Formats: sequence, C-alpha cells, structure tokens
Amino acid sequence: MSDENKKEESAAPAPKKDVAFKTTEVIAPPEESPDMSAGQKRSGIMSYLFRAVTIRDEPSNLEKCGYALFAILCVILLWHVLTIGAPEERIISAVTLPSLSETFDASAPVYETDATGEKIKVSEGGSLYQLWFDRELSRSAIWSLIRVIGGFVLAIGIGVPLGVNAGAFRRLHAFMRPISVFGRNIPIAALIPLSLIWFGVNEIQKVMFIFIACVAFIFFDTVNSINGVPDKYLDTAYTLGAKYKWRHGLKWSLIIGAAYAFFFGFAYATLVPGAGETVMVRPLVVTSVAGLIIGFALWFPVMSFQVVRKVMLPLAMPDIINSLRLLFGLAFGYIMLAEVINTDRGLGAIINLSQRRGIKEHIYLCLIFIAILAFLIDRLILYAQRKAFPYRTGGEK
Repeated sequence: MSDENKKEESAAPAPKKDVAFKTTEVIAPPEESPDMSAGQKRSGIMSYLFRAVTIRDEPSNLEKCGYALFAILCVILLWHVLTIGAPEERIISAVTLPSLSETFDASAPVYETDATGEKIKVSEGGSLYQLWFDRELSRSAIWSLIRVIGGFVLAIGIGVPLGVNAGAFRRLHAFMRPISVFGRNIPIAALIPLSLIWFGVNEIQKVMFIFIACVAFIFFDTVNSINGVPDKYLDTAYTLGAKYKWRHGLKWSLIIGAAYAFFFGFAYATLVPGAGETVMVRPLVVTSVAGLIIGFALWFPVMSFQVVRKVMLPLAMPDIINSLRLLFGLAFGYIMLAEVINTDRGLGAIINLSQRRGIKEHIYLCLIFIAILAFLIDRLILYAQRKAFPYRTGGEK
C-alpha cells in the first residue's frame, strides 16, 4: 500500500456507532399511609422535645411569645383555683387574696333618685373603677414616674461620667472602689432614715432616695463597660495620632457644666418648697454653681482625651445603655420605699394607704399596673437601643 492510500484512509471519517439511549422511567412516590404520617408526627414531637432540653437552643420569637402567654395563663389559672367559691370555702382566705372577679371589677357605682330629686349612691363601684377614677391612678403614676426619672437622670449624670473616668484611669478606680462596694451592698431600706435626715420629708427626699439607691450600680456597670473595650483599639487610636486636647475639653466641659447648673437649679426650685422666695435665692445660686463645678469636673477629662472621647466611650456606649435599661427597672421597683413617708400622691402612696385601710384589691392592682408600666418603658428603651446600635443588638430582630 502506498503512502497516498494510507493518508486517504487516515483522513476518512470513522464510521458512526449506533448509540442506544436509555429511557428513565419516572416512578411516582408512594401514597402516604396513615401509619407513615403518624410516625412522622411522633418523630416531629420527639425532635421538638429533644430541642427543648438541649442546652442553649434558641427558640423562635413565636415560641417565646407562646411560652410567655402560657406562663401568664398559668398564674391566672392558679389564682382562680385558689380563690374560687364562697369566701369561707376558698383554699386561701379572701382577706389574704381576693378573687379575680373582685380584683378586676370595673362596674360603675349605682345611683338612685329620691323623692326630692337628689341622687343617692346605692352601691359603690368596683375595685378597678374606684382605683382608676376615685383614687386617680393615672395621676399617681405620673407623679411616681417624675420622681423616678428625676432621681435616675441625676444618677446617670453623676455615675456615667465618673465611671468613664474611673475606667480610663485605674488609680481613680482604686480610689472609688470602696465607696462603690459600700453603695452596692448597703440595704436599700436603710437609706430611708438617712435620706430623711439629709433632705427632710419633701419631694427632694424621694428624688434623692432614688439617686442614692442607683448611682453606685450605674458607676459600677459603667466602669465594667469601659474596661471591656479591647486595648487594640486604644493602640490604633494612638497610632493614628490621638492626643490630649485641653482647649476642646475646656469648651465642652463648660457647656456641659452650664447644663448641669440649669438642671440643679431647676430641680432645687421645683422640689424645695419656698425656693422662689427672697430668703431662698442664695441656696438656689449655690446649688446652680455646685452643678456647674460638678459638671465641669466630671466631663473635662472625658472631653480632653481623644482616646476616651472618640474610642472608649463610643465602643462602651451600647453596654452602658443596656445596663441603664435594666437599672431603670430596679429604680422603678424602689418607688414604694421612696413614697413611704409624707406622700399623698404616687403609686407607693396608694399601696401604703390601701394597706392601712385593708383594701387588698387595690394593692394587687397597683402591683400589676407597676409591672406593666415598667415593662412598657423597658420595651421602649430596648427599641431605641436597637435603633441606635443595630450592630450590637440585632437591629429589627
């Protein structure tokens, strides 16, 4: 065979092979039998029970709401079981625990017109009606909120900047630690006679009681939040040129001190009786000057050191706000102690007066109202916290 023939044979196309295509048969899934669905349900229930006993398994938001509602229903059911029936047949005496119907009775009083045309009250209104309208529960709640917010804001104004300085300067923390330990461990009820000796029995005593009860905790949590800032951020700030700017600190600390002076003067003029008289002008001026000095002294180091103002305080602020949210609930719980002396307005005053008169339904209603009000304020602060720091609190979750 010549070379040309070999080239022609090699150039010729190879014969096509018959390709057999395989067809796949689509098999329909078998119909679910009742036994299979029951088995799947049992498997799902067992899986859920296994998750319920798994450590740190996070439930969904719907599950959390369901468990919370179930807990409330359990408390209501237990209350109903313990107080069902006639007063002499109940498990717990009606003197100790009134029934649900007696506590949440919102019926209005009944009046009849006599022969002369005058209205005569035949029956008193229900306990809830009397508490809301006759004893003005809403106004008392406003008075209690004013006292709590006043004392708590004053505690924030002192405890937060002092805690920031103590967290930044460890020797100041060592100096303040014994006072902080004493303030956090002293019994709260023991502060009542102390506040009465220092501030008398007027409105300023209630506000200062809340202040003394909260300022040590705010200081302690602020120090811990500042100490929680990693050193690498401070090193980075120093590398980028963070310095001590005393002129900036002087300007802003004077502005903040002026705000303190206004707040101190306004609080003194509002809370101290007769503060507007000529004789009381000098104490009012002294209080305002004291506010100016305190505000300047607390904020001058914070505003002067750039590493504190631009690094440590912003990074610690989410933890500080979260701590303040929790501590506000603690301050709200102290309102009964704050209003135990010489008070005719406020939630604590209603509770104390109801205890003396034996109106037990009003005591339970006030406690429930305080819990609901504190919860709503807590949710409001938490919403603002999530909006301000979505990177730390999960945003809209």
